[in-house]
Amino acid sequence: MGFFRKIKKFISLQDTLEDKIFCVVLLVGVVIVAVSTAVTFVEDLSPVANVSTAAAGFMLVAVFLVAYVLKHPDLARLMLCLILNCFVCPLAFFVCGGIDSGMPLYMVAGIFLIVPVLKGRRRLVCIGLSIITDVLCIILSYDYMPGAKPFFEHDTNILAPLSLEARFIDMLCSLVLITLYLVVTTALIMNAYQEERAKRERLLAELDYLSRRDGLTGLNNRREMNGFLEKLRISDERFYMLMIDIDHFKLLNDTHGHSFGDVVLKRLAEIMQETIDPGDDEMIARYGGEEFLIVMKADDMNAAYEKADTLRKNFEKEKWEVPELVTTFSGGLVHCSEYENYYKAITDADKMLYEAKDGGRNSIRMR
Repeated sequence: MGFFRKIKKFISLQDTLEDKIFCVVLLVGVVIVAVSTAVTFVEDLSPVANVSTAAAGFMLVAVFLVAYVLKHPDLARLMLCLILNCFVCPLAFFVCGGIDSGMPLYMVAGIFLIVPVLKGRRRLVCIGLSIITDVLCIILSYDYMPGAKPFFEHDTNILAPLSLEARFIDMLCSLVLITLYLVVTTALIMNAYQEERAKRERLLAELDYLSRRDGLTGLNNRREMNGFLEKLRISDERFYMLMIDIDHFKLLNDTHGHSFGDVVLKRLAEIMQETIDPGDDEMIARYGGEEFLIVMKADDMNAAYEKADTLRKNFEKEKWEVPELVTTFSGGLVHCSEYENYYKAITDADKMLYEAKDGGRNSIRMR
């Protein structure tokens, strides 16, 4: 089991789906050729057959070395397809019995592997060459059949004859091996595809989250807030808009460092989330550097003000690692139903905010 885990890990380490598929096809191909070589030796067809199947195994190992030792995967992919379909399979076809053997199945499997391994023009060219090569092999093998009218004049029979028993064993073994090859290869390719798809879906979900959220505080960003406001029934009497800005934030950053400034921003975000209920059509967004926009519900302006002022007091009471530090913010509060669009509401909330700052900070101004 440890060996198979290492193989699976090796496949998963490949960068792209195409690399994973090539790796799967190559590894499974090495196993199939190794088994085929063993079967050929057991059948004792001929020395040429034994050498041919063994040579196929060495060629696949050479492809593996080119891909993963010499780091030329594109060349290795092309080598794999051409060597198998235009050299190994045709040679083995004649020395292992021709159409009386299981070699036609290997030819089909060889063409099959071109599709997931190559792409574009290389794929089309390689498939075309492989089909032409296989057709020529079958035509030539017909010339050597008893009673056949040959297409070509020849004196020597290059087709290795097989006994009935050898044909039966070869076809049976070939059927099992190629079936296993196609099933295992397809299953591994689908598994690699599903892993790649899951990875892509996680990445898309993460990108979607990041496109809507502020990376530091985890709050909604300006883009998400604007989208929320576009769908908001701004004429609804229950909605109020609060724009807040941390007082003397630049001085805080200059005095205590930007890292501490980030801590203050994140803690304010937590305090707002404890006060505002996003599940009730309320929303908080980091609208600028130290500026936040809140859309909240309240029965009237007084209730909205109390909610906003509670938030201000909670932030002011916060204890920090820096002794004697008191953090405050200024805010501007408007009633959304007084506006035809949210742009004007934001503009007026911002004006109220700066009135609060001009009036001494640490306060909420209402329109």
